[in-house]
Amino acid sequence: MKSLVLVGAGHAHMGVLLQAKRLQNAGFEIVLIDPGSFWYGGATTRVVAGQLSQTALKLPLRGVCREHAVRYRADRAIGVDTRHRRLWLASGEMLAFDTLSLDVGVECALAVAAGSHAPPMLWSAVDVSALVQLAETLSHEARGGAIRRVAVVGDGPRALEVIAGLRRHPSASSLQISWYVPQTRLLADAPITLERRIRRWLVESGVEIVVQTAIVEKVDGAICSADGRRFTADHGVITSPTPAARFVHAGRLPAQAEGLYVTRRLQSPADSRVYAAGGCASVLGAEGRYLDSDRQARVLAHNIEAGARRRPFKSVSARGGATTVDFGDGSAAAWYGRLWWQGRMPARRRAQTQARWLALVERYAPRR
Repeated sequence: MKSLVLVGAGHAHMGVLLQAKRLQNAGFEIVLIDPGSFWYGGATTRVVAGQLSQTALKLPLRGVCREHAVRYRADRAIGVDTRHRRLWLASGEMLAFDTLSLDVGVECALAVAAGSHAPPMLWSAVDVSALVQLAETLSHEARGGAIRRVAVVGDGPRALEVIAGLRRHPSASSLQISWYVPQTRLLADAPITLERRIRRWLVESGVEIVVQTAIVEKVDGAICSADGRRFTADHGVITSPTPAARFVHAGRLPAQAEGLYVTRRLQSPADSRVYAAGGCASVLGAEGRYLDSDRQARVLAHNIEAGARRRPFKSVSARGGATTVDFGDGSAAAWYGRLWWQGRMPARRRAQTQARWLALVERYAPRR
């Protein structure tokens, strides 16, 4: 049997786990390395709005692995030798592998001044558990009746969904929301007509938009921009582009801050037996573009099997897929290139995707 080691339990690797049988039939023994649980991250608006609890989003991995005959190790990978096919774990154990796949996500990069313990509290928008805690904290603080200042840092769809969730939160009337954008565009790849409509909606909703302001540091009671300006806030939600988890650099394969370089086959160009997907992968020719995690999972599982059976490989599209932003009120906006839609149809499609993932969490979650 050949050893396939999956490091990290992101959305792409969850999709691979659900296709474990085809890989086992190709001669692989599968091992999943992850220290925690899988958190569904495709419902940012609903999470920030407080509409989804931890129990609906968190899936312990042991049950999934047991059902699909996958070995699960609740551990953290800390080092890798791709030349000799060895992986080191935080527990001190070493694992040998034939094929390695990484889906270890990203890290929050905002600097915090030494000794800074005062507000604002910082929350990473890529950490679903942090967003759940944010929603609960805002509900608790609303009982005091004070206005809370929330700073959303970074541009793009994730930032917009955080704001939409804050506007739908039960304590929205006591929130003062500011959006700090590093450039002039709020959604760099969206059609300008759609962006203008969204900008008008935000202004009418009372959201302050501060453009050309790159937030780089937190100090006591404020966040600071690159040019030295200070902005007071009680909470800061960090949605700005984040570097890949540092583990992607452990094997000394070609990489950049945004992730391990992989081809459209999701293979490292320097080692065809090393794969990466999700936020820790930088797909050559598609840098900075949204690549659907479900599609990545299908391509990843197919290509790992194809490598073992010497069959043709598949590729992810360099053009990426349509981007959808859920406004939390039964409507959404979606765009692909210069085409865009806004209304209930993209919201229904997004809700269908969410329902599939949430049903998966419910299926494998332990009985409570």
